[in-house]
This record gives sequence, C-alpha cells and structure tokens, in this order.
Amino acid sequence: MRLCLALGIALLAAKASYGQLPKSGTLSAQDERLFRAELSRLEQLSATATDNATVDYALARTWAAGQQWPEAMQALRRLDPKCGIDPSKDRIFASLRGTVEFEAVLKLIREAATPVTSSRQAFRLAESDLAPESVAYDPVGKMFYFGSLKKGKVVRCSPEGACTDFVTGLGTILGLKVHRRNLWLLNNSDQGSDAMLYELKTGRFTGRHTVGPGHLLNDLVISPTGEAFITDTRVGTVWRLTPGAQELETLPGRFEFANGIAMSSDEKRLYVSTFPDGVTVFDLRTHTASALQRPAGLCLANVDGLYFYRGDLIAIQNGIMTPRVIRIVLARDGKAAARLDVLERGNPLFEGVTTGVVVGKNFYYMANTQDDRTTDFKPISVLTLRL
Repeated sequence: MRLCLALGIALLAAKASYGQLPKSGTLSAQDERLFRAELSRLEQLSATATDNATVDYALARTWAAGQQWPEAMQALRRLDPKCGIDPSKDRIFASLRGTVEFEAVLKLIREAATPVTSSRQAFRLAESDLAPESVAYDPVGKMFYFGSLKKGKVVRCSPEGACTDFVTGLGTILGLKVHRRNLWLLNNSDQGSDAMLYELKTGRFTGRHTVGPGHLLNDLVISPTGEAFITDTRVGTVWRLTPGAQELETLPGRFEFANGIAMSSDEKRLYVSTFPDGVTVFDLRTHTASALQRPAGLCLANVDGLYFYRGDLIAIQNGIMTPRVIRIVLARDGKAAARLDVLERGNPLFEGVTTGVVVGKNFYYMANTQDDRTTDFKPISVLTLRL
C-alpha cells in the first residue's frame, strides 16, 4: 500500500514536466508467437523462482522488446525500489525515458539507493585501457594479477601500482586464481576456452585444460587440495577438475548463466551465481543443488564476483543492479541468507565494477574497468574495503 501511494504521488508530481507513454507497437504473426512463448516461459519461471524481482525485470524487458509499453511499466512497478534493480541505463527502455511513469519509478529507486562509501583507494593502474575483468593476489610474492578482456594478457602489479606484463598473446581473459605458486587463468577465444596454469616465479606455462568452441569459462575456485571448479556461462554448467586428471568433468544439474563461484571453508558447498535464483548452493557430498533461500525482497541478481569469507559471502553486483558490493550474511547451515549488508554503493568512481579478491581482512576490487569504453579512459582505481 505504501509503495502504491508513493508511486501515485511521484506520478502526480512528474506530470507537469514529463511526457506520456509511447504508442505500443504491432508484431508480425511469427514474432507474436515467439513473444507470447517467452512471456509464458517467464511467467512459469516466476512461480518457482526464489528471486522474483529478477524474473519481473526479465518480463519488463520482454514487454519492452515487443514495444508493449503499458505492460512493461506494470512489470517495472512491481519491483521493490529497495531491491537494487535499476533500469535507468538499460537501452531496451530508451523509449520510456522522460515519461511520467518511468521517471517516477526511477525517482523511487534513486531515493532507496543512498550512497554507502567505506572504501579507500589502494592504488591505480597506469594502463587505463587494460579493461581488466579479474584480479588475483599472490600472498607470498605480495603481488596482484589482472587479466585483460581486450589485450590478451595478464599484468602483475605491486601494491603501489607498478605493473609489468606477466603473460601475453592470449584471448579474452576472465577468471584468475593463485594456488600453490601457480596462476590459474581462464582464456576464451573463437577456437575454444582454456583453463591454463603458469608458474608465478618464472611465468612458465605448465598446463592447459580445454573445452571446444561455444563455451565461456568465466570464473573459478580452487580447494586447498587443488580441486578446481569452473563456471561456464554460455552452456550453464560447472566444470570440475580433480588433481592429476587430464579431462574436465561437469557437475550434475544446470547452472543457468553461471558466473561467480565460491567454496565454503569446510569444502562442503559451492555457491554459484545463476539466473534467476541469484545464488545456487551445490552440496559437494550429495551432489544436489538448491537456490540460496532468503527473506522476501532480498535481490541477488547479477552477482559477478563471489567470495566466501568467515561464514558469509562477499559479492559484487552490476548489470541490471545499482552497482554495489554486498555481504550476504548466511544462516548457520550455509543454505540460506539471513540478511544482506550493503558495503559500498554510489561510489562516484564506479564504472564497470566486476570482481575482487580477499586479502586478509580486506577486499580489493576494481572500481572502473571501463570495459564499454573505446576512448577517453580514466586511470583504473583499485579500491580496498575493510571486511
């Protein structure tokens, strides 16, 4: 009731300065069939999804794709402004910008997303067009490693920001992890995707595990015993590589749009960023998967970086979300979220915040990867946050 009243007041206040919804479009017979089929799929998904806000947003985007603007707005108005979803920069809603209804929704979202600033700048990268998507840390050599989306290389940087090339001549580099004096990296190209290993001390290439074209190896976590788990976003799976094995094997089940991945400290559970449930919990003993349960209104959409820390999860949300760093406080059994704490939001440096790395009691992450830019790059700021 309070949300409806607030929307009504905002609509009245905006009428004097904003326009009306555009006229809805008309689809061809074939497009209409496909459009209705997708709506039906999402509506069925909404009935079972743990994260209904994510599905509501997908429904809004589908209505917008069909140029059915009143229905798109109806779906957007169902979103709780406090859940963190922000449609303001989504190109699919470009025709709604400046309308009374859309601007009223955005106003409530902005009011709910008050800035939370606890981070400080640790160092900056001089190579501002590096477009790093991932970062790892070597606690022995006390060096950071950044993988480039566009330059086919990994750079090694001191805590003061002095960087040199570590490995070059690769493709699109996503996940990075340091384990037992080796750097694991996920390299993707049109020819296929590889999990590759390099010695930290020498930079020598020591191994490769390959899947063919049509995959996207995104992120990974490695157990203390050397067992690796790797998300494959394009095919919706998690790969497993046991020590000494030559071939990757898949975990049972489907992990739709699998992205970030973390492992509990007791090595009993994996946490995987997925759609539409936000985070899927995989039990490594029973090989069963379930959505991370949570209180109503707690939205875990678009989790990119995901890390286990002292019984909780540290996550970075981007994409359709107001960019933020969060702490997901887990219940004792590790299968549910008790609450969500926003650690950083509304930082003026944020422009492509993606992943980070836990170093002791601190979380280091990249504030502005600027992976969408082609010119006018700014220095890349690495921020640190006390956990």
